[in-house]
Amino acid sequence: MTGLAQFVTAVVMYGSLFSVLTLSLNVQYARGGMINFGTVAYFAAGAYAYAIVTQAPPSGLDQYLVGLGQPWWLGVIAAGLVSMAFAVLTGWPTLRLRGEYLALTTFAFAEMLNSLLVNERRIGNGTVGLANVERPDAALFGLSEDVVYAGAAFLLMLVTALAYRHLLASPYGRAVDAIRDDETAAQAIGKDVSGLRFQVFVITALPIGIAGALYAMITTLVNPQLFSAEVTFFIWIALVLGGERTLAGVVIGTLALVGFQELIRAIPFESVRAAEIAAAAEDVVTGILFILILRWQPFEALSRRRQAA
Repeated sequence: MTGLAQFVTAVVMYGSLFSVLTLSLNVQYARGGMINFGTVAYFAAGAYAYAIVTQAPPSGLDQYLVGLGQPWWLGVIAAGLVSMAFAVLTGWPTLRLRGEYLALTTFAFAEMLNSLLVNERRIGNGTVGLANVERPDAALFGLSEDVVYAGAAFLLMLVTALAYRHLLASPYGRAVDAIRDDETAAQAIGKDVSGLRFQVFVITALPIGIAGALYAMITTLVNPQLFSAEVTFFIWIALVLGGERTLAGVVIGTLALVGFQELIRAIPFESVRAAEIAAAAEDVVTGILFILILRWQPFEALSRRRQAA
């Protein structure tokens, strides 16, 4: 595979994978009015659930307690269900809050989960993580592993986008929009505001968990470092870059951001020091881009607040 082909495959694979998270966050924020700064937690829950279900039982120096050794497809199902279960657990107390209070609380839950995974080695070997994660054999498709998993990520993104499109175009989606636009009016006509928001929060956790399982297959490793707060910030930057309330824009924004990162990584550096400087510069440029977009993009939510003031 040529360098250009590898670059395109990586952008499609990771861009599609993270687009699933961005699409879900878009539904939560732009349609449900929920500022979730803990998206990475549901991603991690799915990845760890998949790894634990498919991992062989512990042996030798392994410190984790449970490895069920089940097939990959069962792990994918478990990943989606565990992510939804974690959304139920965290959504019940957090969705009573609004605005920045909700953002801080969801962020705190994500950090608590990361700390638990680091310090409780019986879950997933602590900072070492679970390696050699089970995954389907790409040779069955007669293609390279990267191409197969890029196709799987693209298919998952496409199914997620279509599912959200139909959901938001339905009477259920219009009810969610009504709550976002005016909670008081929605309550006056009998809409269950808290119930609908909770349902959206849990439903959107399902594809995030499945994306976590696919990420575990691609990396063949799960450890706490892969699921830091940087993932959440990356998803928010992609959402802002693509524009809220537009599914196509969300996907394009995520692909563009992943493409930028892959382009930096593809540059050959003569020394490790130069590569480290480039990685730091990548974070700086991404942060500046986020600030510029926040400064000049005319967000609808911000406009509504100013009008209300």
